[in-house]
Amino acid sequence: MGNDYSEQVVDEEEIGSLFRMYYAVFCVQALRVVHDVDVAKDLVQDFFINYWERRKQGMGRPEEFKHYGMRAVRNLGIDYCRRLQVKERKAEVFSNVEPAYNPSREQEEESSYYDRLQRIFELLEELPEGQRTILKLHALDKMSYLQIAHAQGVSINTVRTQLSRAYSSLRKSASGLLLLALLTYI
Repeated sequence: MGNDYSEQVVDEEEIGSLFRMYYAVFCVQALRVVHDVDVAKDLVQDFFINYWERRKQGMGRPEEFKHYGMRAVRNLGIDYCRRLQVKERKAEVFSNVEPAYNPSREQEEESSYYDRLQRIFELLEELPEGQRTILKLHALDKMSYLQIAHAQGVSINTVRTQLSRAYSSLRKSASGLLLLALLTYI
């Protein structure tokens, strides 16, 4: 049992000695990669903590600790920069995206939608009966010109003419409503 304690003390002394000897050198190496003094210090500290934990788990000491440390710190710096780039790209991509759920905006949009919908139905009621019926069959029931012609007992050309006149009347009376776009979503 005393033997384990002496090995742990030796490892701590060894780590402390290596830390004092190479900390500044490794910080310079990390700084070359990350260009930030605080981040470089953190990376070197992370390296030494990781090294200490690995030694406790039985990893042997590398033959050329300085080269091993320089390479490891450089790789930690590269990994840090990659993670930072990914984070920046994600931030850039999502910076223009609005939150997926915004209850107040949803309520406003719903209220606005129903107001527009109400206005559309009012405008539809102002159309002559034939135009209104054909427009409802086409826009709301999604019937084709041929289906409407058969259902109403008129020619396809009559359906086209009535739809054209209905849409034209709605455009004139809609005064800025995007009526045609809304009719496709009803």
